[in-house]
Amino acid sequence: MRNQTHGARNQVRFVFLALVFLWLPFSNIAQTLTGNIIDDATNQPLPFVNVFISNTTKGTQTDVKGNFSLRIQTSGYVKVVASMVGFKSFEQEVVLRPDETRRFSIRLQPDTRFLAEVKVAGKRDKQWKRLYKDFQREFLGRTKNARNCEIKDPYFIDLSRKKQVLHATSSRPFEIHNKSLGYDIEYQLEQFNATTTTYEFSGKLLYREMTAKNDAQQKEWELARNDAYRGSIYHFLRAVAHKKSQSEGFRVYLDTDTTTQRISRNRYFRNNRLLEINPDTLAYTDVALQRVILPNRKYEIHYLHRRDPQSWYFDLNREVTWLTIKGAAFAFSYDGIPENSYQFETGGSMSKKRIADLLPNDYQPNDSLSSTLLEQAGLIPHFQKQEKFLLQLSQSHFALGDTLRYQVEVIDATSHQFIPQTIVYLAIRNENNVVWQQPLWIENGRLSGHWVVPDSLQGGTYQLIAYNNWARHFDERFWGRTSFQVIDASVSSAQNDSISVAFFPESGHLIAELPNRVGVRSFTKSGAPVAVDGWVLNATNDTLMTVKTNGQGYGNFFIMPPSTQPLRAKLSNGNEVSLPAIRPKGYVVNVDVLRDTATVIIKIYNNLSAQEWKPMRLLIHLRGQIVYEAIATPKGNLTTARIAKEDLEGTGVMQVTLLDALNNPIANRAFYHSSDEDDDASFHSQLFESELSACYFATTTNLARTLDALLLTHEVRPYSSSDATVLEYESGLTLRGIIKQPNGRPVANSPVIGLVQSDSTALHFQASTDAEGNFASTPMLFFGETNITIQAQSDKIKNASIALDTRWTPIVPQWFWHPVQHLSSSKRDSLAQVSRQRHAVPTTTQAPNVSKDFRRPYLKADSTLVIDKSDHAFPLLRLLGEFHGQIKPKTDGVYWIEKGEKVSTRKAFLSIDGLPTSWESLQALSGQEIEAIDIIRHFQASNEPTTEGMLNVILKPNSRFWTEQNLKRFKANGLIK
Repeated sequence: MRNQTHGARNQVRFVFLALVFLWLPFSNIAQTLTGNIIDDATNQPLPFVNVFISNTTKGTQTDVKGNFSLRIQTSGYVKVVASMVGFKSFEQEVVLRPDETRRFSIRLQPDTRFLAEVKVAGKRDKQWKRLYKDFQREFLGRTKNARNCEIKDPYFIDLSRKKQVLHATSSRPFEIHNKSLGYDIEYQLEQFNATTTTYEFSGKLLYREMTAKNDAQQKEWELARNDAYRGSIYHFLRAVAHKKSQSEGFRVYLDTDTTTQRISRNRYFRNNRLLEINPDTLAYTDVALQRVILPNRKYEIHYLHRRDPQSWYFDLNREVTWLTIKGAAFAFSYDGIPENSYQFETGGSMSKKRIADLLPNDYQPNDSLSSTLLEQAGLIPHFQKQEKFLLQLSQSHFALGDTLRYQVEVIDATSHQFIPQTIVYLAIRNENNVVWQQPLWIENGRLSGHWVVPDSLQGGTYQLIAYNNWARHFDERFWGRTSFQVIDASVSSAQNDSISVAFFPESGHLIAELPNRVGVRSFTKSGAPVAVDGWVLNATNDTLMTVKTNGQGYGNFFIMPPSTQPLRAKLSNGNEVSLPAIRPKGYVVNVDVLRDTATVIIKIYNNLSAQEWKPMRLLIHLRGQIVYEAIATPKGNLTTARIAKEDLEGTGVMQVTLLDALNNPIANRAFYHSSDEDDDASFHSQLFESELSACYFATTTNLARTLDALLLTHEVRPYSSSDATVLEYESGLTLRGIIKQPNGRPVANSPVIGLVQSDSTALHFQASTDAEGNFASTPMLFFGETNITIQAQSDKIKNASIALDTRWTPIVPQWFWHPVQHLSSSKRDSLAQVSRQRHAVPTTTQAPNVSKDFRRPYLKADSTLVIDKSDHAFPLLRLLGEFHGQIKPKTDGVYWIEKGEKVSTRKAFLSIDGLPTSWESLQALSGQEIEAIDIIRHFQASNEPTTEGMLNVILKPNSRFWTEQNLKRFKANGLIK
């Protein structure tokens, strides 16, 4: 099988044949395979040879005389395999027909590699063990079933990695114990190759059903098998073969773009140019070979009966798979079994299912068993795509007039891959108001820019905040946010900075009469860390515990509250702070990753009675992807789970969630885990900070303890949410405005046209006003200083009032407390001195900001006629006479005069203030309204291929010409890129 996330192939037309005997129930008629097997070297019969149909549960062994007989109920293409340790495997592909007996005479050749391999088996170094860990993940998969799979005696697997490709082979079969699906699998691995984006493997499998301990376990296996089958590639192909794909919950779409093999998708499913088809009518049947053939197209398959934790589209949360067929067509049996697994590739949801989720080819689904909906899985199924905004500043403290240089990175919150294109809004604000906002256009996930601190800005703590429209669906505290300080001329701003102390119970709540670990965070109001100490007191002023934080502002302590009476902390500076309220009953989750370098120890305390103990789900997920799952059933007031760190895949902040029987969260706790041996080398401080609210990571000599303290004292990014479909993912800026009549009434249901002009952009749009006179354009990309022209097209109204909102930013981001780096007194005094010096410099020394004249969309005119008072009374035709020898006005326009005073057929493009106009409108103007007239001989107007050159009339600023035409021009700043 081969899976990857891209690819497409050529299209082929097929003729569809209608056959009366197409769907005979061949699978109910038995076939018999018989034969004998001998040793090719000695000509002696071989007993105890495994003979089986590959990828099924159908198999037998030869008797002492080397004979075998295997009776099966199947038809079509199958692969017959004979294997025995010490011999090369035999395999033969055959097409079985109904009620057929097929005889085989097989000679097995000795495998000389076997003895050499036996000598080295069991002697594997650390490098092999690291490669084997990667092999397990790629071979077995990352699903719940994979976590309950075990490869027995893996030391016969040879592993290597060359050019970022992991290779695996094995000259002898190995056993796979799948406890989730109830199968023991004998697997003969032939080939395995995997990269970070693709994988492929091939081999021969013999399934043996395990014996269930009881009826309950057998029922559990049946449900798990049914769930693994639903939505799989075999389910889809079998449904197509039996013409039931739509009724089975599949929807199939074809890519209408046939010019490229690459599959490219818009983030909104509805915005893609896809054609829904019924694959049942596209596939045709080869009766002679008992198979179904699907032509080569670019297929996108949706399975509607289940969500995917990884949302492939923003507006669709269902399983989505891309099926690519290599070659002219793809053949499979009536039971959905591919003839050649190398003929197709899958990407998306189906590609995540590996060996641990595969079922034998002869598995027959039970239609009476419903597939387990992923919504029932608790926390993770409601996960929606999120993005992280990573911000870096050139420094954390600035004087007035300094240049703040920033870098913005936008990445997928789960995969940490760069987002290719997005509009990001930047805002700078203090606790009271926003001082700057600007939209950015970010390509390839990263952009750098700058902002000059105004001389008039008040000193204090400010935040640079980054978000996009999609981020507004989620908690604003986890947007990109970083603090900095502006030091003005006054040094008193650093004085009297109040101290804020907060307490964080490890499980989210304090529970009475249980050992609660409590984190403490102490910072000044401006965001600087400060060390504090004090005592925890009860209602009767008894001292229960001491409290202390370090210079980084963090600390923790254990406490067992004797009752639900309120607790408070009294600090050494005299201040008092209340602790969170105490609950009388509940659970406390304690996670220890420091005591044992190889194990995560999770202790679950409860103060419930035995009658109240219920089974619970214990989940560990990494950015929305489950890495560990278990059922925790209390048998006392303490339940302990020990999880080997090497079994937890991935690097980053992992979240432990305890769920009750109804999948409601009981307690949460986060810890940091690195899959690399060198934790310090693999740690990325910005990625860590982006998982926590209001976190600033300072360099430290004890990384593990620092991360544990930060995770104990900060809220962690939630990866569960309801469906987010209200706010669109923006592809450009939208122009919004309102048009009113001179009497103030709205201009309702009127067409609106617009022109957007910048240095490199000329965009046109059409819109219409609503009943209130509001209009909005389609999203557009334009950059820098921009001229926007809006016209209401109404013959009944003149002098309409047009207002345009050019702020672009959709909201004002909130202020949340966020830490800032510490600043020494000497550095503060130095910055204050710089601010005083710069504040004293007159602002006239700054270079003026020269604005572009968008009335002249060209660098230079060939000739310009400036209109003075003596020309006011002249009509336009009289004024154009001043260009004698250059242009010739005629009844249908203005023509150029070439050398030798010959009038050419070249007609000039006509415009007023750079906007296209008609010859009739131009002639209505007089010198009283005109400021100047430009002619440009070699100007090529857009959308005017038959014209060359331009005549542009520049109106005076007080002209009423455009107002009477219901037209108004605006200056605005577009995107930064």
